Amino acid sequence: MADNRARHGGGFIIASIFFSIVLMLIPLPDFLRFFRPEFVALTLIYWTMALPRHVGVGYAWLVGLFMDLVMGGALGLMAFSYAFIVYLVLTFHLQLRQYPIWQQAISIFSLVLLLQMLLLLTSPRVADWNFWLPPFVSMMLWPAIYTILRSVRRTFHVS
Repeated sequence: MADNRARHGGGFIIASIFFSIVLMLIPLPDFLRFFRPEFVALTLIYWTMALPRHVGVGYAWLVGLFMDLVMGGALGLMAFSYAFIVYLVLTFHLQLRQYPIWQQAISIFSLVLLLQMLLLLTSPRVADWNFWLPPFVSMMLWPAIYTILRSVRRTFHVS
């Protein structure tokens, strides 16, 4: 029975990553597009904190490479950005897991802000007040995303 759980656990991780990619691809009106949280980064951060032996830098790099292909950006930029953020989470995952949810949300703000800065390096766009919206919205959604993914992990015994 334990083998079936372990074998199916990876499928739930992949499904949640795929769902977060779909959420990133849904077109939004121009006035809402800056309010889109970094769903893929949030999902990667959760799984890295929860299961650091299953989701690591290589996993994040592959997801980022796929996002580069799907989004049509500079090849390797999302891959590097996600891998770097997951590396930071792996380094501090034991501390992050001990924080209350509101402190985790502040850490999420910092990580998504770092992601935004890395993506800005090759973007022709200029950092203005819209630059701060994805990290802020991601921080505000973290408690809900954390709760949903934790519920999935516990319900389906993903370990």
